[in-house]
Amino acid sequence: MFDFIKKVYMIGVGGISMSALAEILYNRGIKIYASDIQINKQIEKLIEKNIIIFKKGIANDFVIKSDAIIYTSAVDLNNKDLILANKLHKKIYSRAEILGLLSKDKKTIAVAGSHGKTTATGIISQMMLSANINPNIHIGGILKNISSNVNVSSEEVFITEACEYKDSFLALSSYISIILNIKPDHLDYFKNIDNIFDSFQKFVDNTKEYVIINNDDVLAKDLKVKIKKLSFAINSDADFRAVNVKEYTSGKYSFNVEFKNDILGEIYLPCYGYHNIYNALSAVVVGKIINLDFNLIKKGIENFKGIERRFEIIKENKFVTIIHDYAHHPDEIKEVLKLCKTLNTSKLIAIFQPHTYSRVKDLYQEFLSCFDKADEIWLLPIYPAREKPIKDISSLKLKKDLIKQGKNVKYFKNFQACRQNILENSHNNTTFMIMGAGDIVNLAYSFY
Repeated sequence: MFDFIKKVYMIGVGGISMSALAEILYNRGIKIYASDIQINKQIEKLIEKNIIIFKKGIANDFVIKSDAIIYTSAVDLNNKDLILANKLHKKIYSRAEILGLLSKDKKTIAVAGSHGKTTATGIISQMMLSANINPNIHIGGILKNISSNVNVSSEEVFITEACEYKDSFLALSSYISIILNIKPDHLDYFKNIDNIFDSFQKFVDNTKEYVIINNDDVLAKDLKVKIKKLSFAINSDADFRAVNVKEYTSGKYSFNVEFKNDILGEIYLPCYGYHNIYNALSAVVVGKIINLDFNLIKKGIENFKGIERRFEIIKENKFVTIIHDYAHHPDEIKEVLKLCKTLNTSKLIAIFQPHTYSRVKDLYQEFLSCFDKADEIWLLPIYPAREKPIKDISSLKLKKDLIKQGKNVKYFKNFQACRQNILENSHNNTTFMIMGAGDIVNLAYSFY
């Protein structure tokens, strides 16, 4: 494909995956034109490489100049640039299709799951980097070890997140597939959990060599695997298990890795959260598949510096702690707030920007029960992303129903009002947990 494509136009290039693909294509010598409706850090990085960005989102000239058009799933198919591209009979590819084409001739390690993909991908990537393997990396967040969401290399290993939304990961044919968990999400597309499971099964069926399964996950362990299968767990039987799990400091855990009744060694997780034991275990399994010595596996995992927006401590002193996390699903919110309670805070205030109307609608009851660990809940308007409003679905409705349950809830119509209240309440060992997958990151980072 890439032999005849010299110029591409990327619609919605500011997305974390699209910006990474832009860098990969750029490093292949392809001329990049791109557009987005707003400028972010990823786009600024691309501009530094002299990639031409149109800042208003519609750029017919770029369509005409380009050999192919690449669009993100957030782009409506009625987008004017896509309509023109169809009229001109241009080659048109989705983000997922390009990722599949870029990785198809590589030894691709694809990390799938409703939660944890980015962190697990980051840990696996850092494990390899620490072992002096220089893999291609495509990740849905900024890996702090390399200060980027992408690494381009001539090596045959390609590590990527495998996103299930709109069946995107079915464009991949990976050498190793990892299934961290299967939970209800993206129900605007999948409609029900059975369809989600079926999609993950198809992803597994596309795998060439190894499938790595979390045996503690109720649905993941039911996937049918026809090729080599390895499993990991904490509480269930599995090929690789975390045993002697200990909280060695507030919110951080150590564990021994058991493989076929032998203890390989002990790992001290550098990142917060019990759930990250699973992410680390998935990396251990990958390390063993590629024949890394356990000491190299341990070194790589313990050298992991984290991912931006994943339990990222923004500010910390004796008066206040401000943390930001990408959590936008009720399961993730529960886990993050539970983790906050290990930090010996006097008061925990959860600040949440819901992400998409459909997710709030489909998981409404779960949202009403996921904030139990918080002393106060502060809500912001729903971040729409690709969606239009849905009748009777709003943060104000969520506020009213949470109050009916006896919760202490406030609503702020914008970041400025919320920020002012954070400043006014920054005393007496208060922790503010700022959560969401939208632009709430701007509120969090304003406290650096």
